[in-house]
Amino acid sequence: MSQSQPIAASNSHFQSIFDHALKAYKKQTKCDLITHPQAVQFQSCDSPTAVMAMLQTQVHEFNQSKGSNEKWNKWLSPTINVLYAFSATLGEGVGLVFSPAKVIFAGIGVLLLAAKDVSGSQEALSNLFERVENFFKRLETYTEVPPTAAMTDIIVKIMVEVLGILALATKEIKQGSAKKYLKKLAGRTDIEDALGRLDKLTHDEALMATAQLLKLTNSVDNKVTSVNDKVTTVDDKVTRVNEKVMVVINESKEAKLVAKETKVILQHAASTVDQVKRNQLRQDLRRWLSPPDPSINHNIACGAHHSGTASWFFQGSIFSDWKSSGSLLWIHGKPGSGKSILCSTIVQDIEAICETGLASMAYFYFDFRDATKQNRHNLLLSVLIQLSVRSDPRCDILFNTYSAHDNGSRQPSDDILIQCLKRMISLPDQEPIYIVVDALDECSNTSGMPTPREQVLDLIKNLIGLSLPNLHICVTSRPEIDIRSSLEPLTPLHVSLHDQSGQKKDIVDYVRSVVQSDTKMRRWRQEDKTLVVETLSERADGMFRWVFCQLETLRHCLPPSVR
Repeated sequence: MSQSQPIAASNSHFQSIFDHALKAYKKQTKCDLITHPQAVQFQSCDSPTAVMAMLQTQVHEFNQSKGSNEKWNKWLSPTINVLYAFSATLGEGVGLVFSPAKVIFAGIGVLLLAAKDVSGSQEALSNLFERVENFFKRLETYTEVPPTAAMTDIIVKIMVEVLGILALATKEIKQGSAKKYLKKLAGRTDIEDALGRLDKLTHDEALMATAQLLKLTNSVDNKVTSVNDKVTTVDDKVTRVNEKVMVVINESKEAKLVAKETKVILQHAASTVDQVKRNQLRQDLRRWLSPPDPSINHNIACGAHHSGTASWFFQGSIFSDWKSSGSLLWIHGKPGSGKSILCSTIVQDIEAICETGLASMAYFYFDFRDATKQNRHNLLLSVLIQLSVRSDPRCDILFNTYSAHDNGSRQPSDDILIQCLKRMISLPDQEPIYIVVDALDECSNTSGMPTPREQVLDLIKNLIGLSLPNLHICVTSRPEIDIRSSLEPLTPLHVSLHDQSGQKKDIVDYVRSVVQSDTKMRRWRQEDKTLVVETLSERADGMFRWVFCQLETLRHCLPPSVR
């Protein structure tokens, strides 16, 4: 939030309000937020991004096998941005001894910790946070408005009310923890009262900010009118216009301000025109290269994902090391071990980072059933288009290649495409770039010198050889000899799916879930259900697909014939 106007408020007044709120929180939750380890961790965060990363980690630990984190990330982002902007206004403007937003973030962390083992807490917290998210979405537009004293007072009350809601929710969660069950939070009288107060405060803040905007707009209009009146007095002679305008600009501060504001408007208009041109350019580039669409395979793989599986992988050190350092990750497994499904989940995890603007990603699924997804050339086309969409400098690099080929009248060779890709990923000062490639073994290795698969392996080796700290490549495949001999020397980060204990546990959970939920299998005797779970789990050898096929056959058996 802008600091262009002084905030006429008493430091001790606001400090007293927050001290009272913290005491009330401690009374409700038996927890001192200022000294709590959560608060200490958040005090070290120097940006909304750092706060988002820490809370995403806690949400991931809280969710575990409960499903995707996308719903939680959706409300976290606007809530963090608005609270951080408001806190900057208070911390700098009224000299508070601590950051109000970071204390509130610590309160969210304490709430997530308290709810971790309470049944039903995910839905209860999700409903509550969605309610709170709506308030902050309403205010997000107004965080750039210069705050008045009255607006500052409302901001203080909003942050205190949020802290109070967290205290009430934490108290209820802890009481629910004693029973290991929690029905809901939103709907309780005390929490609904607090949400009602927050609703009114956010409405007041939005109305006041709108009034401030109107006031500023009216001021600009008056200044423009004043300048126009002065301009009409300028002599009609063209040779004297520039001299008199310079005199007006030098003598009138109002004219300077209007000129500055006009320049901003023109720059915004030029930026809009430039964006329209870039969108058209990207459409031309896509038509020129016409890459295959990997999202078709991705959506199919996502649809086959069983909730809760592969949590062992995402919580493990190998995946964390790959995300944090420029490197190659090779995931291999037997046919039907779930490589493509795991790959689609990795893509979803990275997409959540890309949506915050902190990373870029391109992915590709090789497919023996689709001739357009079996060679290096189409892999390069798809990756280049995906990376150029997320970055203007990378788009400019691809446009230069387009221009060099008579504005798209000729197709580029693989060598040209590889050089274009290297220039893209080697741009200085850019965010991490993730390239995810699935089912490399489905790229042909039977004809050609070199074969299509050998060409892809050579490309991966060349990219890793650049030693770029921001480049992260993930490849999944069967453990074919040629793939193993090429990729193992390039990285210590590799995972054999069918040998992982976490994979075996996921298969047991999957079989048990199907047997217990399928309408036909529910009619079986309990001993037959137990037999199916134990037998398929023991013989699966890490292969989800084999288990799926067995279950498909078994579900049509009548109870007497199951054994």
